[in-house]
Amino acid sequence: MIEEFSKGRIQAMKTKTLTIQLNDEQLPILPVEPEAHLSFTTHADGNELELTGNRTGLLLLAKAALGMAETIREDGFHIHLDDLYGINAEGKSILIRKEEQSKP
Repeated sequence: MIEEFSKGRIQAMKTKTLTIQLNDEQLPILPVEPEAHLSFTTHADGNELELTGNRTGLLLLAKAALGMAETIREDGFHIHLDDLYGINAEGKSILIRKEEQSKP
């Protein structure tokens, strides 16, 4: 990306808006998206996580992450996207949880 920018190939950024609905506890309300696909691979060294998915699956992940960032719950609540939405055929677990940590 830096190479492309230095060569003048990057165009002006476009703004996109992601809208989510939240319930009374500020948890995301995520509609069922039957065509969604999302999966992940961890590489051998364990320091890299690769997420792959179609547009619908990646948008579902983005909405779930944004919704969890906004939740007011502090009891360890989490979302299992794979269980709720059947978004990967590999049976991998995709869990999203908010955890606030103070800076060292």
